[in-house]
Amino acid sequence: MISIPKIRGFLLGASLAVLCAGESQAQDDPLPGYIRTGLSNNQGLKQENLLLEKSLYALKEAKSYFLPEVNFSTSYLDARGGRKISIPIGDLLNPVYRSLNELTSSGAFPQVENVNQTFNPNNYYDAKVRTSVPLYNAEIMYNARIRREQITMQQAGVDVYKRELVRDIKVAYYAWIQARQAAGILESAVELARENLRFNQVLVKNDKAIRTVVSRSENELIGLQARLEDARYQSVNAAGYFNFLLNRPLDTAIEAAPAHELPVSIDSITDGKREELTRLETVSHINQLSEQLVRAAVIPRLSTFLDLGSQGDFANFNKDTRYYLFGLTLDWRIFAGNRTQYQLRKAALDSKVTDEQLSQTSRQFELQALTASNRLQSSIVSYRASRNQTALSQQYYGDQQKRYREGQLLYIELLDAQNRLINDQLQQSIALLNVQTRAAELERARASFVFND
Repeated sequence: MISIPKIRGFLLGASLAVLCAGESQAQDDPLPGYIRTGLSNNQGLKQENLLLEKSLYALKEAKSYFLPEVNFSTSYLDARGGRKISIPIGDLLNPVYRSLNELTSSGAFPQVENVNQTFNPNNYYDAKVRTSVPLYNAEIMYNARIRREQITMQQAGVDVYKRELVRDIKVAYYAWIQARQAAGILESAVELARENLRFNQVLVKNDKAIRTVVSRSENELIGLQARLEDARYQSVNAAGYFNFLLNRPLDTAIEAAPAHELPVSIDSITDGKREELTRLETVSHINQLSEQLVRAAVIPRLSTFLDLGSQGDFANFNKDTRYYLFGLTLDWRIFAGNRTQYQLRKAALDSKVTDEQLSQTSRQFELQALTASNRLQSSIVSYRASRNQTALSQQYYGDQQKRYREGQLLYIELLDAQNRLINDQLQQSIALLNVQTRAAELERARASFVFND
């Protein structure tokens, strides 16, 4: 026969399984360490950081346009045929040469042929090193500023992902704690059902109860064992998802937080600035810079260049083939079919759209924070009510157990008290999970989590 102290032990073990695992600030709370691990290992966050690094290189690229650019180029030409120009050298010089030969009675002045010179050069090379420097180009300046703002926007995107990840890690950890608690509750319930079965078997053996109570006890035990197996699978699944967020092997052991009373306070979750608003503000700045970039297209661009090279017949390089060429280039767009005006109107409309989005998003976040705060407050009230209900159910089950041992209660009534206790304990565990989840959501809505970078 089961003893009353042993029954109380089962009740105590079951009640301890539903105590808060809360967001304790104790030094041995493993959750902060898991959050740091998730922020270091999560693959999605790594991708966001790679995009941020890409934006940094884009800024460096934009700044490089302010620096001199040095290029080496060479060409070789070998042509036959094509357009020609006739130069009548023979027609011009031969009469003179004949007269001179007659006067000097010699042949010192030979006759020459007319020349047909092709336009395409033959066996000709041109090799040069060109150094060009932009002296004034407003487009380069605004492009660099836009790249800088894009870095700010990408950094805000990384912070948004980090906050989402922190919330997901916390919720997944609390879900694992709840699944583990549920399994613990059902383990205690299975042990208690086994003791009840043994007790009823003794009653039937001593002709103090009919066989039905044993059958009912066996069915109750089988049902609780099935629920326990399901709870264990749920715990394994919750652990796998938590390890997935931390980018660890799915079967990695998880350390449970110590049990504490509920420490959640709405006032302790302070307000911070949402990175989504920072992103929209940055987009607004980019739109303004884009508008200035369009205006800069009509501003003259001034640059200079210096060529150092050699040109002449192939394989000839001497002081006669070497040359330098210095110059200034002014580029000024005079007319482009009203293209600039259209681009300016598009940029102005983009700015208006972004301003409207910023206003709407700001109000949405205010509503989100208010809703999350109310949900947390409601979940705290529900948890406290559930905790009180569980305490009453424990007391009621203890009383009913005592009456059943004394033969003053039907077994079906004892089962009703037992099922009520188990359900209330599970409901208290779920209520605690709701509080912790709502707290994580409010922390996300208020952007109050502080990253220790």
